[in-house]
Amino acid sequence: MKKPEPKKQNQLVEDVAVGGSEERKALEDEAVMLREKFKKLQSELEAKTKEAKNAESNAIAMRKQSEGFLLEYDRLLEDNQNLRNQLHSVDRGLSHSGSKTVM
Repeated sequence: MKKPEPKKQNQLVEDVAVGGSEERKALEDEAVMLREKFKKLQSELEAKTKEAKNAESNAIAMRKQSEGFLLEYDRLLEDNQNLRNQLHSVDRGLSHSGSKTVM
């Protein structure tokens, strides 16, 4: 096998060195870009996690409030029925006493 001439050999070494340094620079640039993207995604994750926790807290609070409203509604329905029964009793009492006084 024939040895390359010194000028050509030097050129090959220089080409490899330049190509290697360009590739290294490109990889370093990509690494910087990926680190920045990672930090951004990490920040977004933290924000979304906080948002999800707040939404869950709000949902729990609304569920408890809804349960309280349901209990109050049931109590009011019972009060309404009791008042209707009392009114019906009073109406019957008045209609019976009214018929007795007419005689």
